Amino acid sequence: MRRAVVAGAGMAGLLAARALLGHADEVVVVEPDDLPDAPGTRPGTPHAEQFHILHALARGLLDHWFPDLAAELAAHGVVPLSTVDGRMCVDGRMRPVIPDDELLPVHRPMVEWHVRRAVLPRVKLVRDRVVGLAGDRRRVSGVVLAGGRCDADLVVDASGRGTRQGEWLRGLGVTPAPKRRVHLDLGYATALYHRAPGQRLDGLLAVHSLRSAAWPDPGVSCVAAVSPDRWLCTVAGYGERRPGRAAEAFRERLLAEPAPAFAALVRTCAPATPVAVHRFPHSVRRDFHRADGQPEGLVSVGDAVASFNPVYGQGVPSAAMHVSAMSAWLAEGSSVEAYFERLRVLVDAAWQTSVVADFRLPHVRGERPRGHRVMQAVGAAIDRAAMADPVVARRFLDVVNMREHPRELLRPDILGRALRNEARLRLTR
Repeated sequence: MRRAVVAGAGMAGLLAARALLGHADEVVVVEPDDLPDAPGTRPGTPHAEQFHILHALARGLLDHWFPDLAAELAAHGVVPLSTVDGRMCVDGRMRPVIPDDELLPVHRPMVEWHVRRAVLPRVKLVRDRVVGLAGDRRRVSGVVLAGGRCDADLVVDASGRGTRQGEWLRGLGVTPAPKRRVHLDLGYATALYHRAPGQRLDGLLAVHSLRSAAWPDPGVSCVAAVSPDRWLCTVAGYGERRPGRAAEAFRERLLAEPAPAFAALVRTCAPATPVAVHRFPHSVRRDFHRADGQPEGLVSVGDAVASFNPVYGQGVPSAAMHVSAMSAWLAEGSSVEAYFERLRVLVDAAWQTSVVADFRLPHVRGERPRGHRVMQAVGAAIDRAAMADPVVARRFLDVVNMREHPRELLRPDILGRALRNEARLRLTR
């Protein structure tokens, strides 16, 4: 391949550019934003200040493309946390400790900056905006920019959940892929706090607290040490309970959290930044495998494919898996339909994990999958078993961290353990 063009220099675009270095003589990244020379936010990543955590899958894929990344992050104070140091809880109850599992809480601008430094010197960066596609209904031959045109053998859309690919395709006379939405009305708010040397909160360095649909204020709160001198804390809520920017209201929400680490944070630490907020109205996926005649020479990765409820931390690992699938597809040399079929398998798994949980919230609107009620009942039983049974908890964590497909939770041994737990719960009522 002579030239590949990537639209977007966020995490998905940078990962795609890195993978394409093994397939194209020249890689061009088109990005309209000024890219900061240090870790920092920019207009194209309005959610960057919010809490991010890299699951084991994301870490493994990032290590593959960027072998020095872990060491560079460690040099800047980012430290992997064992399950002894970081815990998950539901409505104030801690999940069982799963040995040999690690968490990596990160400040997103820091990770993106390190990845950018590794990628951009090896590619051509064009400060411009994609406004259309060159080519015809059968094949895309490049991109039309606000300031000209760039020919390419492959165009990778990594421009995020707000991609204008639908408009670009209509310009070629192509009907865009159909979309599915789940309306969440989610909002989340984040602030950095000062951290004393070696400080822990309730004996921990990180806490992920889920407030279930049974809680008066469902949502998620997270706090973690992201450097030797900073805590990062996020609160997420839905509808009228979306958090705002007011510092005192943020403090009151933390004091009301069922997990005690959050009250400990506001009682012992001073805020280091104002509260930053972001709204996430809906999850969306584009079903490229159902498109009527997707042209060759154009593929999508990351949020331009599917953007899930961010409280599940699926964004970066999904983007990394899409890029890995793209690299394998390019090596195979098959049609674009084959790529989108690979993608469908990945998106189906992440979508199922996210959507089944989201539909437990009574306000959430969207197309319920077939067998929804049965899936809800089975999922709730597995969730309850994961709070008491270490074997179920291990498998549950593997699915949440995207190391295993959700169908692993439907294996007979796991379902049997969940049913036995349900029987024990009924006897104790």
